[in-house]
Amino acid sequence: MPDTRSRILTEAMRLFGELGYTATTISKIEGAAGLSPGSGALYKHFRSKKDILSSGLRERIRKRDALTTLLRTEAPATDPRALLRAVARSGLERLAYERDVNRILVRDLAAFPELLEEFRTAEVARNHAALTQLLQAQATAHATAHPAHDATPGVPDPDWSAVAAILQDALSHYWLMADIYGGVHPTGVTEDAYLDTLTDLALALVPAQLPKEES
Repeated sequence: MPDTRSRILTEAMRLFGELGYTATTISKIEGAAGLSPGSGALYKHFRSKKDILSSGLRERIRKRDALTTLLRTEAPATDPRALLRAVARSGLERLAYERDVNRILVRDLAAFPELLEEFRTAEVARNHAALTQLLQAQATAHATAHPAHDATPGVPDPDWSAVAAILQDALSHYWLMADIYGGVHPTGVTEDAYLDTLTDLALALVPAQLPKEES
């Protein structure tokens, strides 16, 4: 069973996401966490409501999951499509895990610029940098293995930082719209269809298959 501090964090982040930071009172958090509402027992664990918010955000940011592992991939993939598809799927799963955080981010964090910047640096920018590096590594490996397939003269190399940002934004927007409409994207496009198509678009820049090593 989670300890009292963990219960407070979990319930507070849920309430912040559902009700908003301002509408969530200390008494509501205490009641949801199994404490006596209005008793002040929460203050044995946190200094203030803002302290709860900042602690909850940092706990979510520190979580390591499948996305974190995949974005650390350094070796060239023999099947870049499978790798990019797995990254996209894990990205949606991360967004779902951070559902409360995403709602707080959109609705409440403008009032806490230092927390907004911390989330940008530790979550958004970190994942963007890792995705940029992953895309570059796969493209570089292919170019090395296929020197005859160099870029078309006069056509600049892709801006991998911009590509990574587009992929991040596309996933975030899809998840947000589906969340708003009760888990189903308003266009009716399924997660699998969306992820397949997004992966194919990325593969227009990153080759679909690297050559197998000669035995």
